[in-house]
Amino acid sequence: MSDRTPLPAGAGFRSHRRVGIGTGRRARSSLLLSGLIGAAGVIAPGVVVGLLGGGPAWWVTGLIAGVVLAVGIALMFSATARRASTAVLVGASEFGGLSVAVCSGLLVVLLVFGRIPLGAERALLNPALVGMLVVAVVAGPLGRRAARTTRAALQGVRRSPDELLADFAERAGRGTPVDDLLRQLAETMRQDWRLSRVQIWADRGDAARNLARSLVVPQPVEPGPEPLPLDADELATLQRAGVAGPGWLELWLPHLVEEDGPARRGQLRLAPAVHGGEVLALVVIERDADADTFGEADERALAEVVRRLAIVLRNRALDEALQATLADLRRTNADLQASRTRLVAAADAERRRIERDLHDGAQQHLVALAVGLRLVRDTLTSPDDPNAELLDELDRGVRDSIQALRDLAHGIYPPLLRDAGLGDALRAAAKRSPLTVEVHADGVGRMPEQAEAAVYFCCLEALQNAGKHAPGAHVTITLKVEAGADGDELTVVVADDGPGFDPARVAGGGGLQNMADRLGAIGGTVELVSAPGEGTVLTGRIPVPAAGTNGAPAPRPPVSPVASRPAPVAG
Repeated sequence: MSDRTPLPAGAGFRSHRRVGIGTGRRARSSLLLSGLIGAAGVIAPGVVVGLLGGGPAWWVTGLIAGVVLAVGIALMFSATARRASTAVLVGASEFGGLSVAVCSGLLVVLLVFGRIPLGAERALLNPALVGMLVVAVVAGPLGRRAARTTRAALQGVRRSPDELLADFAERAGRGTPVDDLLRQLAETMRQDWRLSRVQIWADRGDAARNLARSLVVPQPVEPGPEPLPLDADELATLQRAGVAGPGWLELWLPHLVEEDGPARRGQLRLAPAVHGGEVLALVVIERDADADTFGEADERALAEVVRRLAIVLRNRALDEALQATLADLRRTNADLQASRTRLVAAADAERRRIERDLHDGAQQHLVALAVGLRLVRDTLTSPDDPNAELLDELDRGVRDSIQALRDLAHGIYPPLLRDAGLGDALRAAAKRSPLTVEVHADGVGRMPEQAEAAVYFCCLEALQNAGKHAPGAHVTITLKVEAGADGDELTVVVADDGPGFDPARVAGGGGLQNMADRLGAIGGTVELVSAPGEGTVLTGRIPVPAAGTNGAPAPRPPVSPVASRPAPVAG
């Protein structure tokens, strides 16, 4: 049987509750004591100055003291004040100390006069009281500031790490090279901290991520052999070093300062700049043997400097990586744009080749066949010859085939587009359309061949969609050159007054994507706007080269005169 007595149920809870109650009582007691100290601090100078024949009336002093005590009592019921009760008590104690100092000053006044002031002397009590209050309030902060200034001057640290790193971060934000940034930091540290030498080891930028000595300030007159770079094992050791001295250095990294004499190592401190578990840099500072030794303030300042240095170096590395990524994306985007342009150009070239082959090959054969049929028909002597009707039917079939082949070739790549430009080619396409189409292209000159082909086939795609989804609609095609953000651009608007549709509810087909691909290959964009009952408007924009803005034709490849005109048909 166990010799331990089991605890009653809830004993642990009651224990914690008693602790909480005790803490709350102490907080309330501290706040009440703070109010009493504050009230006493108000009453004591008032009583002393009143005994000397000056100061405010008794009831004013009592009222102020009562208000201070009431505030202390009210704070006892505030959870926020109870949590800060220690700080409130410390502040009240400081106020009590100031009150004691003021009372002591008033007693000194009494000793100076050797008696209670009389007559006009009492008029000096109130200004003396105010002056002593002012001195008591500002003496503490001024004394601490003077002490810090004196200590900084004696120890050689004239600027805080924040001030030193602020200048460093400002230079880093201006895009100053890393080597210049590190040299400026080293020179500033050497001057402000009265150092004899500063070494900074930084990442060499190689795949091994080793650290090599980047600079030494001041540069030695006769430089010795460079220490070996710090490898991964040594960096892992450095990561846990913090701020280390010569003893640690001789034990773990003896080769780091082998070129230095042993007299220097007694005045040496090093600290790694670590961020995210990675050593980004190493700062080694030295002082002459006869100078003041490194103290805790120096080590804390060095630790803060390397901490902030690690942040700056990491941000610079991330910024450089981001810039490299953006440059890669820009190159990739340019490659994709060039690839799209080549694909569209190759497709258009193939269209032109097929059109020429049809014109010069199959179409010419059919024309020759039609001529031959006409000649055979003319050889018949009797109009009632049974072969005449057959020859006429064959002639009509050949003519229909020639027209169909012409329409096919025109759809593949119209010769009129190559010879006359966008306006005439679109007007010819409008005449063949089953819809009522108006074309407005006044003032639009010749464009590069790829641009004209892209705009032409996009307009044909839009006409085809209008004929499919808005039969009987009136369509307007408008071409105009407008000033854009990056120069002139050709704007193409295909608008119909059909029933329209809701683009959010209708899945996009391949036609719109084809138009976007075609115009996107030459740097253009496509925008579709439609609503039920309001028709559809398709807007395309492409950049306009300088050669196309004044109406002058852009340079174009030579065109075969045979391929540029329709083949004749006999008859």
